[in-house]
Formats: sequence, C-alpha cells, structure tokens
Amino acid sequence: MKTVEMPKMGDTMEEGKILRWIKHEGDQVKKGESLAEVETDKVNIEIEAFASGILRKILVAEGESAPIGASIAYIGGADEPLPDEAGGNGKGAAPQTQERPTTAAPDSARGAAPAAHAPAASPAPAQVAAPSGGRIFISPLARRFAEEHNVDYRQVRGTGPNGRIIKLDIEAALKQAPAAIAPEAAPLPVAEALPAGVATGEFVEIPLTAMRRTIAKRLTQSMQSAPHFYVTSVIDTGKLGELRKQINEYAATAPNPVKVSFNDLIIKAVAIALLRMPQVNVSFAEDKLIQKKQVHIGVAVALEQGLIVPVLHDADKRGILDIARETRRLAEAARMNKLRPEDLSGGTFTVSNLGMFDVESFTAIINPPESAILAVGSITPTPVAVDGQIVVRERMKVTLSSDHRALDGAVAARFLQEVKRLLEEPFGLLL
Repeated sequence: MKTVEMPKMGDTMEEGKILRWIKHEGDQVKKGESLAEVETDKVNIEIEAFASGILRKILVAEGESAPIGASIAYIGGADEPLPDEAGGNGKGAAPQTQERPTTAAPDSARGAAPAAHAPAASPAPAQVAAPSGGRIFISPLARRFAEEHNVDYRQVRGTGPNGRIIKLDIEAALKQAPAAIAPEAAPLPVAEALPAGVATGEFVEIPLTAMRRTIAKRLTQSMQSAPHFYVTSVIDTGKLGELRKQINEYAATAPNPVKVSFNDLIIKAVAIALLRMPQVNVSFAEDKLIQKKQVHIGVAVALEQGLIVPVLHDADKRGILDIARETRRLAEAARMNKLRPEDLSGGTFTVSNLGMFDVESFTAIINPPESAILAVGSITPTPVAVDGQIVVRERMKVTLSSDHRALDGAVAARFLQEVKRLLEEPFGLLL
C-alpha cells in the first residue's frame, strides 16, 4: 500500500488545500497521472501519482487542508489491506468518509455551543501532556496557530512524524481542554469589530486570497528582518538592443522559433555576474552565510491575483535562446496555474522587471531567503553628454536591493558594476 502525502510545492508552503479530487476512490491510477488539484499559498497545482494501482482511500476531502508531509490518500492493489488508521482491512472502495478531526473554529466564533453537539466518547488525536523537557518539535504552522489562539503548545502531545506537533494537534487540544492548555500570561487584546452600521455604499470588503495573505506576510517579514539598502545604476542599452535584434533575426529561422526579450538578456547578465561574484549568491542564516553553488534566478510574474516568482534553474548554464524559452514556459504556466512544484523552489536571486509598464525606476523588496533582488525599469531615450556633445541614447535604470546583514555596500556596487559592464558590452553574454 502506497501512501500519498501532501507534497511541498514551494519554499514558503506549509500546508495545502484539496480543491478537487481528479481521481476518486476505486479509480485505476497510473504513475504520472493527475490525482488532485491542490491550492498552495501562491498557486493551484495538480499533484501527480507516483505509483500505479487503485485509489483505495481518500483521507482529505475536497475543501479541506493538510500540512506538508501529511497522508492524504492510499494507492494499492484491489485486495491489498488498508492500514489500520485508514479504516481497517476493507478490500473494496468504500464510500468516502472523513476521518480527520474537524477543524476547530476560534472561541469567538464557536460561542457557547451546547455540550450535546460535541463528539461522543471518541478520543481526540492530541492530548494535554506534561512537559518532558528537551527540544519541542512543532511545525511553523502549528506554532503560529497556537500563538494566535493563546495555546501553550508545550503542553500538547504531537501526533505527527516522530511526535512532531502539527496544526491538527493544536486544534484538537484547543477543543478538548482550552482552559488546561492556556498559558499563564495575560490574554491578548481583542481587536474591536467594525461598527455594524457602516453604510454599504462607502467601501467594498475584499477577502484576501491565500496568495495575497502570503505576499503580505513574507514581504512584511522581509522588510522587518532584513535591513535593506539600495544601489542604482544607469545602463546604456544601445549595443544590447542591436544584439537583441540580431539574435531575434537568427531565432526566427531556428527549428523552435522564440523571441528574446531584454529581460532574457538581463537574466543572462545577472547569472554570469553571480558566477563571478559568488559572495552575492548567499542567504543569511543567523550565525553564518550560506553560499549557493547553483545559480537559480527567480523571475517575478505579475498575475491578476498577485505576484508570483517562478524559478529559472541553472541560469548560468543556459544559452540565451534556452533562457527565452524557459522564461516563456514559466510565465505561461504561472498564468494557467500549471506550474510544477520544482518551478517554485530553489531561487537564489530574483529579477523584477516593470519596464513594460513604463516605470522609470523602483525599489523591490528582497524575496527571502535570498539576499538581493534587481529591480529593472524601462528603456527610455535620454539626452546625455558624449564627447562634449548632447546626444540621445537609450538608457535603463536598475536598482539592486540588498540585505545588509549579508552584503556590504561595496560588494553590491561591484556586482551592479559587473551587470552594467555585461549589458553595455553584451557580446560577452554569448561566450
């Protein structure tokens, strides 16, 4: 019997929500076929079966969430016994039942419900336990949920792998004995509700999507934890434009035609610069810096519902046409909700380009755990002095945002200088 687990689909993912099951209990499943559509903190992704067989049991119903690594289904043979936790050794496809604990609502939403509505004598999966000392293993999602509901998670027994405390344990403990697990600290202040008499014509309340909540959380954390500083440079793109034109003339006759953008050339220049200055390709980790051996460039893509950053892996090893094809694939997959889990993880540096929106320049917020991000503005005809004469040249402003814990100003300046040199003398991008 093969266990289907909630996969980790992105560096920031902590749990996933089953939007729909593409296969149903009793269906034949082949390895590589789509099993279910999962909503993550950024995108909706179809997860694939990693084994062939029959979908014997669905453990997480549509509309419900599960932390990464949690069992969500079983695939096996028609006569293969199910694990005890999946409902015994039944051999046929039983009607779908929900065996996971129902998500507990906050106290303020539950109100004083009659005791008769509580489950009968079935034991809760998490129990209040006396602290045993030593390290406490708890998922980030469970820790945050416990803090939000004023629960002392040190008193909760975990049911996850190796006794790890997961969100379901906090929910069950909160429902089982809220008074017993509350910490001794004073209760958190409750935010005042909006007045009930606000006129409906004055504003529109728009609930945050999972993507917008994640953007708000991570970028706030980035600005609060990483001391940003900014370095701006102006780049002459005249030669870059000529090279792009020549490449596109050649690419139009290639077996797999593709149009190269300025952003593709910028990504290539950044990849080469990171290879030459690996001290920029790092992450800050409290008492050490982690220098990455790979160059994986995140490419910011603006969607209707928010910003997403798919990752162009091994950008330093790719040719310009290959970069152009892969960035098109990533952008198209992002817009069609077809990104793969590996498309969203592993980034070491990000390029954010708003030049197509006629933005002269801007500063971008670092995408953790990276230490820098390059903000690219539009290419505009600009009067400049050349040999004592005023001429018009195509210029582009770029701004590097850096984490001062990991990078010093001189390092950031030299890196930007290297990017500028590569773009102003772009023949080196082809070597």
